[in-house]
Amino acid sequence: MAQPLPNLSFDCVDEIPMHRVRGNQLGILLSIIAASATGQLWILVLPLAVQLISRFYGIRYNLFVRLLSPLFPVSAKTESRELLRFNNLLAILFLLITLAASAAQIRIAAYITLAMLTAAVVLALGGFCIGCFAYFQYKQFLARRKASS
Repeated sequence: MAQPLPNLSFDCVDEIPMHRVRGNQLGILLSIIAASATGQLWILVLPLAVQLISRFYGIRYNLFVRLLSPLFPVSAKTESRELLRFNNLLAILFLLITLAASAAQIRIAAYITLAMLTAAVVLALGGFCIGCFAYFQYKQFLARRKASS
C-alpha cells in the first residue's frame, strides 16, 4: 500500500511534520549551547523572539524551522499543533525565567531553568517529548475530574 506524500508546504492545518518540529528544537539547542559556551545568557533573546513570533504568527514564520528543518529528512510523521503550542509555551516560559533570573543576577536559578529546558530539548530530539507526556497527563486529569463530577 502506498504511503501518502508528506506535506511540504507550511499550510498544515492540524499537524506539523516532525522535520519542522526537529528544526525548531535544534535551533533552541544551538542557542543554548552558544549562550552556555560564551557565558552570555542574553543570546537566549534570539530563541525567545523566534518562539514568540511562532506562537503568535504560526510556524511558517519560525526562523529555526526555515533554516534548520532542511537538515532533517522529510518526515511523514507529524505532531499535533495543540502539542506544539503547549511545548512552545513551555520553551517561552523557561527562556523568560532564565533571562529574568540572569538579569536579576540570580545565576543559579537561571542555570537551573536553562538546564531543565536543555534536558527537555535533548530528550525531544532523541524521541521522547516530556512536554507531550506532561500535557497528556494534564488532559487525563481533566477527563477524570470531569467524569467524576
